Amino acid sequence: MGASGRSGSRSMDALQANLGRFFRDASLLKQALTHPSAAAEEGLPRIRSYERLEFLGDALLGFALAELLFDRYPQEEEGVLSRLRAYWASQPVLAEVARGLGLQACIGLGVGESKDGGAEKDRILASALEALLGALYLDAGLKPATALVRKLWGPAIRRQGLAVLLEDAKTTLQERRQAVGLPLPVYQSEPAPDGAGFTCTVLLDGEVSGRGSGPTRKAAEQAAAREALSALDRG
Repeated sequence: MGASGRSGSRSMDALQANLGRFFRDASLLKQALTHPSAAAEEGLPRIRSYERLEFLGDALLGFALAELLFDRYPQEEEGVLSRLRAYWASQPVLAEVARGLGLQACIGLGVGESKDGGAEKDRILASALEALLGALYLDAGLKPATALVRKLWGPAIRRQGLAVLLEDAKTTLQERRQAVGLPLPVYQSEPAPDGAGFTCTVLLDGEVSGRGSGPTRKAAEQAAAREALSALDRG
């Protein structure tokens, strides 16, 4: 197991202190931090792992972020808000939030997953964080759960603003395609004709969907991805 005994109990207490709330039903917290591999080793059915709570927490996070972004950006259109929510609900962001809470010290893992460094994997940290939100909703209700999302995500959203869309257009475009089972974007870059920087074309399903230029190949690809996202948002 990834967290057990006295040290595991201290980690759980520290986690709840970081959350600013202690669970009334400790079994919900335990389930939220139980990886399927740990449940299997304990002889528990898979539904006793964090997966069901993750399902609930994913929906809650989507709602809470939508509400937060809706309030934060009253002048932005739906497409921009959707892209922002996709970024802030992405696996790398969730894993970063989870590490800030000390979640990696609390996740119960099977022996094999623990030896494989499971407690530091973005995928597992993101899943456990969503499960934790689902557990908090069941334990305390909607208002405390959404308040926690505002507490954990709000400062970064205020600090980084809309810049995240400029920095991460390629990832956003890729995640949109993956979410609906479509082929990944194809980028075709080359030096600009005047020798100053690069130009890039991004293809979706073999069709040109965006063009961009920039001082580096990476910047040109980001510019092309932004244009493709804008085209998708316009429908």
